Amino acid sequence: MARFKQVDAFTQRPFLGNPVGVVLDADGMTGEEMQRVASWTNLSETTFFQPATVPEADYRLRIFTPTSELPFAGHPTIGSAHAALEAGIVRGPSFRMECGAGILPLRVTDGEGGRRIAVEAPEAVFVRECGDLAGDVASALGAGVLDEPAPTAMDNGPVWLFVRLEGSDAVAGLTPDMTAVAAFSHRGRITGIAAYALLDGERPRVHIRCFAPAFGVNEDPVTGSANAALPAVFARAGLLDTLGREYVATQGRELGRDGRVYVRVLDDAGRAEIGGHAVTAIEGTIAV
Repeated sequence: MARFKQVDAFTQRPFLGNPVGVVLDADGMTGEEMQRVASWTNLSETTFFQPATVPEADYRLRIFTPTSELPFAGHPTIGSAHAALEAGIVRGPSFRMECGAGILPLRVTDGEGGRRIAVEAPEAVFVRECGDLAGDVASALGAGVLDEPAPTAMDNGPVWLFVRLEGSDAVAGLTPDMTAVAAFSHRGRITGIAAYALLDGERPRVHIRCFAPAFGVNEDPVTGSANAALPAVFARAGLLDTLGREYVATQGRELGRDGRVYVRVLDDAGRAEIGGHAVTAIEGTIAV
């Protein structure tokens, strides 16, 4: 038996944000066993704590979707750090996590809204611009996409294709053809499509939705990796100051999850720190 928590990340209230299953005692588990558990939970991600393999890290975290392992994902990182703090595995205000993307620093701050956890995300690596595929993307999403910035694929663990829509109403009204999105994702070798709009003079500043049916997740409620990579898209296009160096993104309202991601841009290349609150919804043991 292992300690288990289900944590809602990027929210201060249970049953909002994005849930992650966290297995705290996974020392002896194989990757195959972890994948079986992740498929069983049927959450967008399930994580597994193991001892770090390098002295620079406080723990090792492995992250699985229902179908495969990821080198990094945002909401599992934040939710698992919350679980580790509760369980006494680590103590703030800072610690380091080993994952498939490397050693990532995390920090903890306390404010009026309670404890907030942030992680310096892996650098988002440019894959390609996909302006020539805008028509295919629009057809799959059922909505037109803007050409500035051009649809752009970025890799920071998952590979998201970012497409900008006209406004928040366009994002909220999306009803994608998931079969078409999955086929497009397989063909383009991407994790999924991240559709977003900028909200002028408002807080939150970004409204985003992420679709990854090719990886068993039709729509991810709140996506840390995509929010961490978006500033790099704007940096490449010379539009970073249009987005801003510190802002809040909203995601998940259409699924009744209403999450908030706090983004801090760290340099002119768009490398970012993402953070948010988290709350434990389920706690117990799991037979592993």
